[in-house]
Amino acid sequence: MATSWNITLNDTSPVFTYYPYYDGFGTGNGWQIWYSETGYNTAFANPGVGISAHITSLPGANVTLTFYGTGIELHGAANCTFDVTVDGIFSPSLSSSSDVLYSSQTLSEGTHTFTLTAHPTSGEQLAFENAVIYIEQAVPQMASYSNTNTTFLDYTGNWSVSTDTHVPGSFFHFTETTGSSVSTTFGGSSAVVLQGIVNWGNWQYTVSLNGTQSVLNASSFWFIPDTTLFYEGGLDPTQNYVLNIADTSEDGNKFAINSVKLYQPQPTTLSSSSKHSNTGEIVGAIVGVVVLLALVVGFLFWRRSRRLKTAILRRDSNLLANEILPRAHAPQFPALATPYTISSATANIRPEKFPLIPIGRSIGVNGTLRERAHARGPGSVTSSSGPYSEASNNTGGSLSSSARGRQRPLPTPPVSVSSPALSAGEEYYSPRPSRLEPPGQIPDSEVDRILEIIASRIDMPERNLSSPPPQYRS
Repeated sequence: MATSWNITLNDTSPVFTYYPYYDGFGTGNGWQIWYSETGYNTAFANPGVGISAHITSLPGANVTLTFYGTGIELHGAANCTFDVTVDGIFSPSLSSSSDVLYSSQTLSEGTHTFTLTAHPTSGEQLAFENAVIYIEQAVPQMASYSNTNTTFLDYTGNWSVSTDTHVPGSFFHFTETTGSSVSTTFGGSSAVVLQGIVNWGNWQYTVSLNGTQSVLNASSFWFIPDTTLFYEGGLDPTQNYVLNIADTSEDGNKFAINSVKLYQPQPTTLSSSSKHSNTGEIVGAIVGVVVLLALVVGFLFWRRSRRLKTAILRRDSNLLANEILPRAHAPQFPALATPYTISSATANIRPEKFPLIPIGRSIGVNGTLRERAHARGPGSVTSSSGPYSEASNNTGGSLSSSARGRQRPLPTPPVSVSSPALSAGEEYYSPRPSRLEPPGQIPDSEVDRILEIIASRIDMPERNLSSPPPQYRS
């Protein structure tokens, strides 16, 4: 049976290529990062709180990713049409009323490229939240190496260690010197992920894996404490790889890393119990036979006992037919007159996360800020919480469930259920409410006599065939 695992890449990851730019001011000009709690940014290096998304209202704005896997799922929200191209196969004029913008689970295992293009008209927008990549392989185990592990990571150049309570593990390495690099050699892995910081004041960096180089950008108007700076799947676990990360921006621009994660296939070693498989099979067979015999014997005993009790009860009921009240038959529970329906508010299991019209008031910025908005460049402005204070969001790539579970609220039960009127026959055979007394009370002496008769019939001694039948009181 085929198994698969997946990794989620958040929209804030530099592995995505955004057109016309990664982050700016004004969704009509391109993409702008938005947080469900913080909203849009009003100052450089502000920490974002909540779920992040890239939002655009610019026709033709797009996002592209090259990945290794067997499936892709894009999450977000849109009140406009959009196109998706996967490996040159064009799917035009798509729309979505859920958080899944697009899904394809039938790709061949290998490297693929997707492009999501928005086509909003006046007053429409598209929000991109993340991409989930599926790989049809056995679920791997993840090994995470902190930036402080200098046995695994080899730093070259000018690096410093700093702390932030919101960065995973608190510690991170950063450099402001061009040419500073960090490298490692590893094997036995099918995928590698580099986690680090994206911030205003960070800039370009390169990642080289066995000589194949990628140029990326870790700049944003937000402070993002932990996101995927690099991801590569489809590695050969039998080969060794050299990973090298270098700061290629001008001096004074920062670059910071948090950790390196390796996804390694689970070891396929034989269990020690397999050495005794024959013995186990024999013992299991014996136990199974014993259990089966016990069940058969128990069933035969139960059936014989049940038949005996049934015969006694049938005989006793004939004798007592004129001495006790008629049997009461429990009626079926009445069905609801109409099916219970969930209101549209209750059925909405996923709250709206993105401000898809109206967004709210626009943010006014001065000419200098607008001029630099598209540059994604450095600056001296930092958050009041410090240069690396954290936004409360999860932006890292991670193993995750393929299904995005949302708890469905339980429907409120109906206030009351009315029963239909009973016919005369149903009234006779239906049990009376316990709080009402029957019309005629039976004397205690008669009740005692009835109980005596029942007890004598149940515990009846062995009858002597030569003796006369029992006599009853008239």
